[in-house]
This record gives sequence, C-alpha cells and structure tokens, in this order.
Amino acid sequence: MTLAAAYAGAPVSALGTAAAKHSRACAHRPASTHAHRRGRACRAGGHGSHAQRTHARGQHKGARGSSTPRVARVRSRARVGLLSSQQRSARETSVQQALATPCANTELTPNAENLQLIRDAVQCLVNKQRAQHSEAPLLASAQLQAAAESHTEDMIATDYFEHVSPSGVTPVDRMRASAYIPSEQVGYVVGENLAWGTLSLATPQSIVSAWVASPGHLANILESHYTETGIAVVASVPASLAEGAVGATYAQEFGVIVH
Repeated sequence: MTLAAAYAGAPVSALGTAAAKHSRACAHRPASTHAHRRGRACRAGGHGSHAQRTHARGQHKGARGSSTPRVARVRSRARVGLLSSQQRSARETSVQQALATPCANTELTPNAENLQLIRDAVQCLVNKQRAQHSEAPLLASAQLQAAAESHTEDMIATDYFEHVSPSGVTPVDRMRASAYIPSEQVGYVVGENLAWGTLSLATPQSIVSAWVASPGHLANILESHYTETGIAVVASVPASLAEGAVGATYAQEFGVIVH
C-alpha cells in the first residue's frame, strides 16, 4: 500500500494512493461563570488552546513509516470522574459487544449508492479498535455527521485536503455551524481525522488501517473523553490529488460536550 501526504504528488500505484490528516481542539467553560474550574488547561505542543483554535494537523506519510507524523496533541485536563458499578458494567458490556460484532462491508469501494454502508463500516472498525483498548464505543451524532459532510463536500468542490478551508473555516467552526457545539457557555473536546484514497485504498478497511498506523490519528480514535462521532464519505477525491483515478474522501469527527 502506498501512502503519501496530500501535497507530495506521489505516483498512483496499482493499489492506489492515499493520505490522512488529523486535528484536535478543546475548550472549557468560561472561567467567569465557572470560577472553580480556573486553572484547567488544554495544551498542544506547549501552546495554550482555546475554543477558536484548532491544533495538530499531523500528516501521515508512508504505511511503512517513511516519515514521522508531526503531531501536536491537545489533551484536556478534565476533572476526575468516578463510574458507578452500574455505569462500569454498562461500559464493559458495550466494549464486549463491540468486540463480538463483526464489521460488514469493510472492503466495499465507495460509490453514490453505498455511502451509508461505508459509514457504518468505518464506525464499526473504529469502535472495534477502541474496544480492543477497553474504550467504550462511540455513538453516532447527526450534528457531527453534518459537520463532516460539509467539509468533505467543500474539499471536493474547492479542491483541497486540509482541516482548515481556504476561507479559514476550522473544524470547530463547522461543529458550531452544525449546532454540535451549541454555545460559548459549554466546554468541549473535539477532533477530526481526514483521509482520501484511490482504487483499493479507498475502502473502509484501508482508510481505518491507515489511521491506526499513524500515532496522531490513532490518538483521536482512542481518546477516552470522546463519546460521539460523525462520519462523512464522498465517492470522489479532490481533483488535484486523484490524477484521474476513482476513489473517496473521508472525514470523521469526534467529540464530547461538557455541560
């Protein structure tokens, strides 16, 4: 399998080409209204984070590790929460169910008629990966899916492959527009993984495998704070990257809202 950064212009192999990117951001409720939370911080590469800043556009090159992702991870210093025995039991049950559930349609090539099957396959593969690390499965969020869909459609229409659009729209902006982040008065931890692939590298299995092979993307998949996800797939690749080959572009949003 050949993976290349979006801008690298790697040749199309018999298997196809692919690339992936990831991003994270977090914010806390305003200190003025929640003074007892003052002092909590998000960090990314040594810099503070706030609601308007999205960090970490790490780039994954090479399935064989031909380069190291430049990852600036944002971690929330969230409050410690204790699970009740009932909550712990429910979590363990959901993990076991995810492990036991086979993922269907993982080798499908995306087209206009099968995109729901593709989304379901990606979510199943991601949740299975989480379950293998004892993390609870993510629930589908219509608002996060809307944010993901707006981004994949814009990347195809405008011909780019980045977390931030040419007009400056960030993942957090998209999540606000879709009402996933409902107001300035809530905290959140959110993330985004992107990928495109052509030919056989456009399948859900190939895309998720590429994410798992990249530390930055895997960190988003396994982040314990996240509870929800939204996935979008377009059966097309930005024209400047596709080199005439058929393929697909993927976006997966992750999040949790802290009320």
